Amino acid sequence: MRKVHFIGIGGIGVSALAQYYLATGWQVSGSDLVASDLTKLLMDKGADIKTGGEFEDSITEDLERVIYSPAVEDDSLELKKTRELKIPTLKYPQALGELVDRHTTLAVSGTHGKSTTTSMLASILIEAGLDPTVIVGTRLAEFGGSNFRKGKSKYLIIEADEYDRAFWSYKPHIAVITNIDEDHLDTYGDMAGVVSGFNQYLKNLPADSIAILNSQDEHTQSVVAGVSCKIGFFNEIGIELNWPLQIPGSFNQINAEAAWQVAKLIGVERNVAFKALQDFKGVWRRLEKLEPIQKIYPEDTTFFSDYGHHPTEIRTTLEGLKSEYPDKQITIIFQPHQIKRVTMLFDDFIEAFDSADKVCLLPIYQVAGREGEGGKTSEDLYEALLEREKELDKNTRIFYKETLKEALAFIEEGVVIFMGAGDIDTSVREHFRSKLMPREGQVLSVAFDNNI
Repeated sequence: MRKVHFIGIGGIGVSALAQYYLATGWQVSGSDLVASDLTKLLMDKGADIKTGGEFEDSITEDLERVIYSPAVEDDSLELKKTRELKIPTLKYPQALGELVDRHTTLAVSGTHGKSTTTSMLASILIEAGLDPTVIVGTRLAEFGGSNFRKGKSKYLIIEADEYDRAFWSYKPHIAVITNIDEDHLDTYGDMAGVVSGFNQYLKNLPADSIAILNSQDEHTQSVVAGVSCKIGFFNEIGIELNWPLQIPGSFNQINAEAAWQVAKLIGVERNVAFKALQDFKGVWRRLEKLEPIQKIYPEDTTFFSDYGHHPTEIRTTLEGLKSEYPDKQITIIFQPHQIKRVTMLFDDFIEAFDSADKVCLLPIYQVAGREGEGGKTSEDLYEALLEREKELDKNTRIFYKETLKEALAFIEEGVVIFMGAGDIDTSVREHFRSKLMPREGQVLSVAFDNNI
């Protein structure tokens, strides 16, 4: 049996690729610094996984290849051992790129909405009977709580992430870009670098590929400069979007439209997409509804978990909740993600919480290997938000708490959203369970140190 080893196997993308290898008959082993629901899922499917550190003895001469997460440091003991043994080694984007080349691939990129749009597109193709293979950066109830689906057709749907320029490794047949915003500045430096990164992605596509772009995104014209692939658009001005969604937010209407425009290109009828989106229940950690394990909170309170960590995501999500629940108090308990992100986008963070009635900040989740010296803190953001409230003469209540346990004591009736891409969700699941996912394996603990 062919053998493959994954370093950083618990990552949201790497774990999906590992499931692909399991589904196609490979013997899979792997390692990760922490155990999680995803490592457990893989072990239940037959993978041999060690967690809690690095394991040189897992690297053996009979391995046909080693695949590693971009989060793995170059001086990793396991990587060093693979080089000593001269085992073919691929970074995750390179390995996924091999699958892209072997399928008719539909790829979803963008700063915000990638996972939801990818999931919607997958639901449409499944409803259409096209039986796609799917690799997505979230978990779906329809996939049994997994982030992977093995199909039998030629179609592959992937979430093509821009972190670490991963999407430069992919040349899909159809590429959709949901939007372009100032993020992953540790990779790109500034907004011009982000735009240039997306532009290079499109330049890499062959002439017979199609790129579908958001017509109302201010950077769309810049990213299509000099590309040779065909160009199409979604979210065009004057077209009313009215998809029958169960999940709130005008941004999800735009995500649905993006998914539909891709599906339409491969012959899916609109009524099929309508039915799929009508049945679509949402995805893990994207406005995912929760319920308390113990009935200790006010009965008329709605809880959500969301992985949003960028100012635009925070602002847009809170606006969507305020629109959906206009008469209810909106409370956000937010764990910032990465000191560098908070520092570089500090002014944007100050303005991101305007639609909330109550804001509780937790300490910043620091990302190993991606933090510089110094920078802004959650306490700095707390003080800045207090100043903004004075300037705007608003009545928003703002708190800073060291732990989630302390923040939970302030929950009142209304709508409460736990938000952040670090380990906040792991702590939240000790007190709440998903109303979306199967009840088995409720500790859905993945910290988004990176998206792959």
